[in-house]
Amino acid sequence: MKIENIQEERRSRLATAMANSDIEAIVLTHPACFYYFTGTWLETGERASGLVVRKDGSATVIAHEMFDVPVKAMGLETNFWKDGQSAYPLFVSAFGSVRGHVAVDGAWQARHVLGLQAVLPDELHTVSGDPLIEQARVIKDELELGLLKDASRQADQVVGRIKSELKPGMTEQQVADRIVGLWKEVGAQGLSFPSIVGVGKNGAEPHHEPDGSLLTTGTTLIVDTGGIHEHYCSDITRTFVLGEPTDEVREVYELVLRANEAGIRTAKPGVTLGEVDDAVRAVIEEGGYGDYFTHRTGHGVGIDVHEAPYVMSGNKQVLQPGMVMSIEPGIYLPGKFGVRIEDLIFITDDGAKALNEAPKTLQDVTISLS
Repeated sequence: MKIENIQEERRSRLATAMANSDIEAIVLTHPACFYYFTGTWLETGERASGLVVRKDGSATVIAHEMFDVPVKAMGLETNFWKDGQSAYPLFVSAFGSVRGHVAVDGAWQARHVLGLQAVLPDELHTVSGDPLIEQARVIKDELELGLLKDASRQADQVVGRIKSELKPGMTEQQVADRIVGLWKEVGAQGLSFPSIVGVGKNGAEPHHEPDGSLLTTGTTLIVDTGGIHEHYCSDITRTFVLGEPTDEVREVYELVLRANEAGIRTAKPGVTLGEVDDAVRAVIEEGGYGDYFTHRTGHGVGIDVHEAPYVMSGNKQVLQPGMVMSIEPGIYLPGKFGVRIEDLIFITDDGAKALNEAPKTLQDVTISLS
C-alpha cells in the first residue's frame, strides 16, 4: 500500500469506529495524531489547530496561517485563521450540519476546549476522543512494525556500546551524556525520553534522574533509554552488574530475567493484558520479592513512547496481532540496588516476538570495572 493511502485507510478506520458510536466528528490535535492520520508532523504550540475527521471519513485541517506549508502538504481540505481572529468558529464550520457529540483528543489545551465549547450550537456537545484514537492506533500495520523494528535495532546498538564504554570513576551523568551521543551516532532523531541511569541504591528508584554518583564495583547499574526513528520510539532497559555479582544481586537478577521471559511467553492473542501482568508478577512473588515490584509490567510503544495498550493488573483488554508493548519487570530494594529488564515485543498470530536482541543473561551484562 502506498504511504499516502495508508493515512487515508487509517482515517477510514477511525470513521468506521465513529459510525459504530454516537460521535459525529473528532478533533485530533496531538502531533502524533497529525502524523498518524496525515503523514505530516505538525507542532503548533499554543495556537489552536486540529484535524477534523467526520463520520463519513472526510477531513479538514484547521490551523494558523503560519503553518501554511506543512498543512497543505497533508493534501486535505484546509481552513486557516490569522492573528486577531478566533479559530473556534472554523471548527464548528468543519463539523458541518451534524448534531450530537463531537470528540476532542486529550492533548488539546483546556482553554481551547473551553473556547470551542463557548461557540458550539446547543445541539453539539464535546466528549473525549481518546478511546477512539487508542482503538485506531493500538494495532500496528506493517509500515509501523518495520519502523519499530529499526528503532529497536538502534536501541540494541546503544546499550551494547554503552556497556563497552563503562569505566571506574564515571558518574551516572557522564553515562547519560554519552548515551545522548550514542543515539546520534546510530542515526536516531533524538531521545524518546531522558535516559534513566541509576547505580547501586539509586537504581532502587525506578525513575531516578542521573546525578554525580560514581560507578562502583559490587552493585548494579540500571540503564533505561530510548530513541526516535522516523517518529517511532524505542524503549529498552538493561541492568549491568558491576564486578562479580553478590549472591543477592545474582538471585534478584535471575528472578527478574525469569519474570521478563514469562511475560513474553504468556503474551499471545486471546490473553488479556492483565493475565500477562499476573504471569510476570507471579514469578517475582513466588521468589519472595513481590513487595518490591512496584509498577505495571509494561505499556504500548509507537509514535508515543507511552501509549495503549497497558500491561497491568486487572486490564481486561485482549491481546491482538500487531500490538506492540514493553515487558519490563523490576525489583527495587531500598538502600541497596535495583534490577529492571525491558524488551519491546509485538504480538504475532500465535505468540509474541521480541523486538530487542540485546543480550540479557547475567553473564552477558556482568562488567569488570578493574
